[in-house]
This record gives sequence, structure tokens and C-alpha cells, in this order.
Amino acid sequence: MSSRRPAAPLPDHYAVLGVPPLATAAQVKRAYRELAKSHHPDVNQSPSATRRFAQIAAAYQVLSDPARRGDYDRRLREAAAPPPPREPVDTRAHYTWTNIAAQGSAQAQADNRASELDELYDTFFSPPPKPHAQSSKNPQPKRR
Repeated sequence: MSSRRPAAPLPDHYAVLGVPPLATAAQVKRAYRELAKSHHPDVNQSPSATRRFAQIAAAYQVLSDPARRGDYDRRLREAAAPPPPREPVDTRAHYTWTNIAAQGSAQAQADNRASELDELYDTFFSPPPKPHAQSSKNPQPKRR
């Protein structure tokens, strides 16, 4: 699980200014000026005028700067994109008879490999065999 918290939803700056996403810089500026005149706290005495004017100013600040607007548009596309599909998980796979049998045969194979390794180890690291005592029946002559 990721420790990152989900990002806060992005404000829709285009809707705040009432312009389409493909609006030109001139259209954004014109919409801002009209809204700023009508919602400025000095002109509009409504209790929500200050909050609305701050939203309008923030939207214009983002949409009037090409770099900020490009970043904002990219984040909007990422937020709108569907999450990548998850791999299906078969929870029953661990409990089928086939898997139980396969685990048993895998254990047998592991045991067999272990015994082969033991034999190999003994071959290289066991003490050498003791010489057999020569039988007195057929003594071999000493060579000179």
C-alpha cells in the first residue's frame, strides 16, 4: 500500500473564468477583466465577493502563464485518466488438488537434490578410505 495521500481535486480554472480549455490568452484576459470588475470586493458588497474574487484571480494567475497553464492542463489529463487495470488474482489457486500435488512433487525433487548434494560433498570432503590390509594368501612381491 502506498503511503501517499490522494491528491486534492484540481479546481476547474476554466469554469471559474467561463472560458473553454482551448481559449486563447486574449479570451482568458478578457474573461478575467469582466469578472474582476463585477466581483471585486470594493464594487461588490456581497459576503462571498472576496472568496469569489480570490478564485478568479487564482484562475487567471494559472491560465495567463503558458508554463503554469501547460502544467495545469497536464495534471487535469492525468486526473481524468482511468487508473491502470489491475492483474486479476485467483484466490482459489492455492487450494486446488493440482497445486497440492505439485507442491508435494516439488518437495520430493528438493529432497532428491539435497541428497545428491550430500553425496557430492562427501565425495570431496570425506576423509580418504583406509587402505585394506593385504591378504596373506596372495602376497604381492616387492618390486625393486
